[in-house]
Amino acid sequence: MKKKLYIETSVWNQLEHTDRPEWRETAELFIKTVKDGHYEAYISNVVIDEILATPDQQHQNKLAQHINRVQPLLLEMDEEAEMLAKEYITAGFRGSSSVGIYRDCSHVALATLNGIRHIVNFYCNHLVNDRKIDSFNAVNIRNGYDLIVDITTPHKFLPIPEQEQSL
Repeated sequence: MKKKLYIETSVWNQLEHTDRPEWRETAELFIKTVKDGHYEAYISNVVIDEILATPDQQHQNKLAQHINRVQPLLLEMDEEAEMLAKEYITAGFRGSSSVGIYRDCSHVALATLNGIRHIVNFYCNHLVNDRKIDSFNAVNIRNGYDLIVDITTPHKFLPIPEQEQSL
């Protein structure tokens, strides 16, 4: 059984950024690994909305092409996901109510409700943060979800070089 990965917007964006070549290279290798069938990929309408909010139409088109090549399964926000996202905000983002935080929490809610343990993200200060992950998981446990989410960078899912496989 393949691991399910929820691929957050920042991963797609890195495929077109030139300011961090090492992140772009990681994103390209990660997406190739997903395309090669090693993982089951998911995105959501939240990812699509974030891409559509990009003012550069050419950039939007390039990101859409990347997504279309991978053909991830599309998850949709619903009332349960909205309620869970709001509970995450209350628990872990006190005093913050920005659209960005709501979207970040929506990514986690959708992954949780769809049984996707792994959320792949590049922005370490937003979601890939131990205290925030603990907060998400505390809310999940309190609400009876048996899924413990893992929010990490794409590096975790890159192929292991052959010389390291024998270790």
